[in-house]
Amino acid sequence: MKHIVLVMMLVLSYACAVPYTSPAQDLGIGNEVLDALEYETDTEYYVRLINGDVVTGQIVEITSDSSGSFLRIATSFGRARLYAREIAWIGPRESSYRARHRGILLPTAQPIGNDHYLALVEGVMPTIGVGIGSVLSITAGRTVVPGIGWSNQFSTVNVKGTVYEGSNGLVEQGKQVYALGVNGAWVNDVNFIGHLYGVATFTGKRTSVSTLVHAKIAGKDDYTVSGGTLFSQFRFPYTNGTIGVALMMDVRFPELHDLHFVGELWNADLRRPSNSALFVGVRQGNTALTFDFGIAVLPGPNVAPAFVVQWTPF
Repeated sequence: MKHIVLVMMLVLSYACAVPYTSPAQDLGIGNEVLDALEYETDTEYYVRLINGDVVTGQIVEITSDSSGSFLRIATSFGRARLYAREIAWIGPRESSYRARHRGILLPTAQPIGNDHYLALVEGVMPTIGVGIGSVLSITAGRTVVPGIGWSNQFSTVNVKGTVYEGSNGLVEQGKQVYALGVNGAWVNDVNFIGHLYGVATFTGKRTSVSTLVHAKIAGKDDYTVSGGTLFSQFRFPYTNGTIGVALMMDVRFPELHDLHFVGELWNADLRRPSNSALFVGVRQGNTALTFDFGIAVLPGPNVAPAFVVQWTPF
């Protein structure tokens, strides 16, 4: 496991340093792919070009001339002609947002689907996420903090099942999505914490809101955490049956293709409002890379930077 995590870190480090490209992107999506594209005329599409530009709008037609296959798309500045050789990625606007399955830390009810990813949380926690169909989502990660022994790191595994998706009846094309999940975390290898949770997500044109309720169902009632040479041991109580809640909001800024505000409020124990944390930040990304930057306000109060990079290569 240790060697796997180290390999993930090397891959993520390379992905952050070098923009993701592939032979397919260098040549565009190809005439055959564009010709075979089935599209809805009343759906907004997101088109990322190989030069990095983004165009959004409704597809008017797909046809060809002596230079190859192209599409005409109705944009805010008029109709644009885009050739297959210029296009790196095309899909409905909703599908272009490939981090919609998570906030900064909070899982939304939406599935990972085909948006399998590698991520690096706070620069010290490599994480992998895999979707199985449109129902099952699995994520796993482990920290590699220098100065803390391998047995004293933090690990997590999360399994989420999306059980319902439909129109929310409030916003045109808005959805309501529900999921159930289990989460296992190890604060040091000897300190296991198990949670069961339910999460609901409501989406609009630019905004999604998720609410989550979780219950601690497994583990000890009292924990002692070791920090190696970084900090002294400390203990904290966390009894089985403890109920907590969380709220997440994700808002895409108007007129911007890929910039979002992301905010989360966590409470670990409803009986103790002080056991809460607030995350506020912005998310910038495209269909391959997503960067989250912000701050976390923790009990104390203490303030810490929050940073996540996600690479969705396929």
